[in-house]
Amino acid sequence: MTSRQGAASGGQLEDRVDLSAETDSKLLQAQQLVEASTDNLREALALLAALEKRCRVGNDTTSLVKVCEASLQLCKDASDDEALVATLKNLSTRRSQKSKAVSALVHKAITWVLEGDGYSPLDVSTDEQRVIRER
Repeated sequence: MTSRQGAASGGQLEDRVDLSAETDSKLLQAQQLVEASTDNLREALALLAALEKRCRVGNDTTSLVKVCEASLQLCKDASDDEALVATLKNLSTRRSQKSKAVSALVHKAITWVLEGDGYSPLDVSTDEQRVIRER
């Protein structure tokens, strides 16, 4: 279902595609994959990555935010910190990513950072990084 709403772009309105029904079913499917086995996390993230692109390109910001938050939550629930950081970086640096999605990612992840054992800086591996850190 396409509706004519959204931000003006070159004198025309961008089409907004409503993907809420598909989003709900794919989120449930991804959750079930991870609940079956945490080994399925990559498959679930791949499923959500394809949906994230459709939401982003289709200008469905509400569904996009849900998908982004769910992707992070799946990584957190699976206790896969490496996948969590990679997913956060990947989703936040996508081309033409919506600012609401990036904001939602930060709000979701910052609570986990603050809950932890406190801030501890990442190790630096090069002299250049060490100089930057010491500024």
